[in-house]
Amino acid sequence: MPVAFVIELHAPYARNPGRQYAGEDRLHTLTAQAFIPLLDLLGDLQRHGLPITITVACSPIALEQWRDPVVNKHFAQWLEEKIRHHQAELSRFETEGDRHGAYLARFYLDWDRQILRSFTNRYQRNLVGRLQELVTAGIVVPLCAPAGYAILPLISQESIARAHIEHGFLYISRSLGRPEGLWLPGYAWRSGLEHTAIQLGLRYVVVAPNSLVSGQLPGWIVARRLAAIGVDEELAQHCGSFELGYPGDPLYRDAADPGGHTAIGINAPQPYDPYDAIRRAQEHANHFITQLLYRLEQLPAESTIVIPIDARVWGSRWFEGPMWLQAVLTRCATDPRLRLTHPGTILSDLRVSATAALRACAWPAHQWQRWQSSALAHYWQGIADAETRFVELVKCGLVGEGLRERVLNQAVRELLLAEMRDWADDPDEMGWQRHLNRFDQLLLLARQDSLSATDLFALEQIEQQDAPFSVLNYRLFAKS
Repeated sequence: MPVAFVIELHAPYARNPGRQYAGEDRLHTLTAQAFIPLLDLLGDLQRHGLPITITVACSPIALEQWRDPVVNKHFAQWLEEKIRHHQAELSRFETEGDRHGAYLARFYLDWDRQILRSFTNRYQRNLVGRLQELVTAGIVVPLCAPAGYAILPLISQESIARAHIEHGFLYISRSLGRPEGLWLPGYAWRSGLEHTAIQLGLRYVVVAPNSLVSGQLPGWIVARRLAAIGVDEELAQHCGSFELGYPGDPLYRDAADPGGHTAIGINAPQPYDPYDAIRRAQEHANHFITQLLYRLEQLPAESTIVIPIDARVWGSRWFEGPMWLQAVLTRCATDPRLRLTHPGTILSDLRVSATAALRACAWPAHQWQRWQSSALAHYWQGIADAETRFVELVKCGLVGEGLRERVLNQAVRELLLAEMRDWADDPDEMGWQRHLNRFDQLLLLARQDSLSATDLFALEQIEQQDAPFSVLNYRLFAKS
């Protein structure tokens, strides 16, 4: 029976152009605890000749940072500092006679050294290049994602929502390979996207079952042109929900402890033991395969189950997640009852009569409600005002050439970063306002006939600070 795992890889824009990695910790943690372990386990399975296929939905924002030499330099510094910290801890615990503390320090020391070796020796600091090699080998199938990883149904301007998909498609095609499917942050569908997707040659979009208005999943949004393929919410909860799934197991590392010395525990944190946690990850992998086989028995023959996995959970709350996935993929690749595949294989057997009508929605449902809550009203109003002003400015006939084109392209970068879904996920985080302030400053420069030396310096400073997407065409974001 075919099974398609879709790994979501996204990191908010945290690049620091300075000499140190200040502010980049979340990005580096995701790299060390999710991205590199994923590349390592896929490489190990490939070396053993196992038939492995997974789908990766990697945000262009994350790929841009993993390609950035400044970020890569900072990541190496970050790891080296962690290694020095664990070495000091190991010496201190051994001096104090704390056997468990020394055991943990030695475990983390070996872990970080292995991650650094993979980064520098195995991948030569080129993580995106290694991912591209896996795509070429047919092990990884890439999906298209919006350029700014925005929640598209809540974008006010149709041209901007369309440009997110167009730029995302071009970027993923250039970085990894031409995608066949579309991944939307939060599974949030927007009516009208089907026209852009078809023009780009995309064949399907991955959606949540609660976005279905009528018809069925999988089903054609546009007959034989674009299909909607639903994910299995119940199986996804096993590996994604802290409350209902595996990540909340008492033996796993407590995410609230920055030192990694405690496990979650039943009633209170307990000392963390990586050996017990890894064994539990194996047990959870076996349980997951049992649930997967049971689910397949309930479906028609050759039905494909699509299981999404948010790798950010590994980087924030489930340290043992990659170990669980390796055990699951190994079982899937060696069990004759299972076959790893990608969502696009569903289309070959999809009847023309199977149709799907979608609505703007997200999964889980309470997330959609939170995005539209009064707590975020100020954010969405600021985004909508900026989008409207930009489209009106370009449509009024302003010609972007030379420095003005640089200004307008940088204004689009700031808008993309302000629209990133991460701001809507955390209403208390006000980083989006910084990008909108720079956006306002750039629009003022765009209206000027010429730039003074002070203006040019300000432009260069902003370009240095926020530097994703070197190839960008502002005109697409205001195209009728």
